[in-house]
Amino acid sequence: MQDMVEVIPSERDEAIYAAWESGKTLRVLAREFGISPLQVEQAIDRCLPVFSTQTQMRAYKREIQKLEDLGTKYYAKAMHDEIESAHIYARINERYCAMQGWTSVNIRLDPYAAQVQEQAPPRHELIRAAIMRLTQRQPNDGNGQSGSPPEPEPSR
Repeated sequence: MQDMVEVIPSERDEAIYAAWESGKTLRVLAREFGISPLQVEQAIDRCLPVFSTQTQMRAYKREIQKLEDLGTKYYAKAMHDEIESAHIYARINERYCAMQGWTSVNIRLDPYAAQVQEQAPPRHELIRAAIMRLTQRQPNDGNGQSGSPPEPEPSR
């Protein structure tokens, strides 16, 4: 695999990039600079960082830091009863969580269902009770002893 060599952009490349950032299209820039749209695109590419895993990770870390800084600012304002700041903080927090991979799907919890589930007997106890009803025996008291001795089977 060939290593990518980062080319230092020329002053002309910088001028093309600045004009492109201001909103001009590739065709307009090609006419202004007297070059083809492909050459305009190549000039813009020379001004942008190399697209690699390392540059993506650096950009990701910068974005996370920006969100944390903004979140801190708006959280402090929200704690002083600024409703608009609380709304902005909530949106920032949603974005931060999404970037970290924390979604409502992963951590959804219905408190009522959790309480009901805690109060219900374990599933294996329900199955065991059903088997005992079918065999008409009393369930075990936990020490290996049943609540009552087994009844003798009637002889035929």
